[in-house]
Amino acid sequence: MLYKFFRFFLFQFDPEIIHEGVIFLLSLPPVQWLLKLLYDFHDVRLEKNCGGLRFKNPVGMAAGFDKNAKALLGLQALGFGFIEVGTVTPRPQQGNPKPRILRFEKEEALVNWLGFNNDGIAQVVERLKKVKPKMKIPVGLNIGKNKETPLEKAVDDYVICIEKANPTVDFFVINISSPNTPELRKLAEPLFLEGLLSRVQRVSRHPVWVKLSPDTFGNTSDRHLEEIVRLCEQYQVSALVATNTTTDYTLLPTAGLSQGGISGRPLEIKSTRILKALKSKISSQTMLVGVGGILSTKDALEKINAGADLIELYTGLIFKGPKLIQKIKQKLL
Repeated sequence: MLYKFFRFFLFQFDPEIIHEGVIFLLSLPPVQWLLKLLYDFHDVRLEKNCGGLRFKNPVGMAAGFDKNAKALLGLQALGFGFIEVGTVTPRPQQGNPKPRILRFEKEEALVNWLGFNNDGIAQVVERLKKVKPKMKIPVGLNIGKNKETPLEKAVDDYVICIEKANPTVDFFVINISSPNTPELRKLAEPLFLEGLLSRVQRVSRHPVWVKLSPDTFGNTSDRHLEEIVRLCEQYQVSALVATNTTTDYTLLPTAGLSQGGISGRPLEIKSTRILKALKSKISSQTMLVGVGGILSTKDALEKINAGADLIELYTGLIFKGPKLIQKIKQKLL
């Protein structure tokens, strides 16, 4: 009830301005102390060992929320079991022109076309170095290519980020699924994907996850999905993250969208369907991370029942507040 009051006030302002303000608040030690007191709790029954990592609980913070590693201690205080930072690129970039986030309160959805706005790998790594001794949960780095990097040289961008961040993170997430960087999703095609995974695994010292699009398989055959799974397992990818945002604008028919990726409630069924398809094709060694449209404990359980070993929140946190993390953990118990 308290969050609903604050949400009414916050939703009167531009989503990106509010987001930046929340990131700032989460970086403040007094706020971190208060959040830990209000929301964090731990039970050993929630702990998980999978994909080569130990998780305090299976509820993670999805990429896109803390792009620049400014709010890690605040997010840890909220009770997350792991965090994805990013998406980060080798060079800083401003992203697409503002405004670039739309909020649909009735549909419990967001649409963004941010375009990998971030401070660049060098600054992000410096922040990670400072905060690492205080982190008690795994921190992963979600990485992508700069907008101006041609597709044939995209692998170099991923390698640069991994080499710089190797000493400071626990896992890497290869983002080949954002709809807001031109041609990025082509990297999911087997011809590009094999070269990318081969190079990435040669330089990474940590588990590698791959984040997939919910739209990749709707327009292609199951054979394409099987080929992606085969390559990920051949190159020992630890986890598949299902899914990123969708460009299926029929899910928000009254919005009149022509750009951006949809997250939140409209994505839930589609992302779960991809999760189930992946579960039927992967080996027991490959972990699944369910993300997309988790706004309740019911949604979280549906992802887990569909095959997810871990789940991630973002839009659900915005619409339902930090209590959602606690509720999901209690439901899992």
